Amino acid sequence: MAAFTIFSLFFVGAVVIAQIDDGNNHFLQVLCTELHATPVGSTYNSTDAVMQACVDGNTCIGFKTISDNVYQLLYQLTGYEFDDTDDYYLWDKSNGETYQNAPNELDPKILFAIYSPGQCPVRFYEETTICRGSITSDICYSYPTYMAPQHDGTFCRVLTKQQVLDSWA
Repeated sequence: MAAFTIFSLFFVGAVVIAQIDDGNNHFLQVLCTELHATPVGSTYNSTDAVMQACVDGNTCIGFKTISDNVYQLLYQLTGYEFDDTDDYYLWDKSNGETYQNAPNELDPKILFAIYSPGQCPVRFYEETTICRGSITSDICYSYPTYMAPQHDGTFCRVLTKQQVLDSWA
């Protein structure tokens, strides 16, 4: 476990920042991390073009490098895993917020991408104190454990964004 913690801290700290829109929007190249998201739409031939398309659409979570100078937008982030890829860029909507009890430095950025723009992930709705969505159990359990995903055979339930943030405070 200690080896994994050291490994994750090393790679979470390895982030390259690209900016667009006078520095108001930040895209982080998450090194050695694969984002579990859905690639959708046209491809773009420059990072500036794909970042602008992401900002204009406002619902993408970032983009992926498909090949040399070819990029595609990503939607519906459910999580991530550490591996040997450097192909992913995450739109950082955390506004620089940090939380002392977050699992690592990347997780607040992941959380804000999953829950953008509200208290529940895309395809979920808020039901009193929980988020509920009609998705498969495979997708449900691909969300990070700090969201406490549970699938009952029909619906997936996860904590609201605020509940996760409160647990990290």
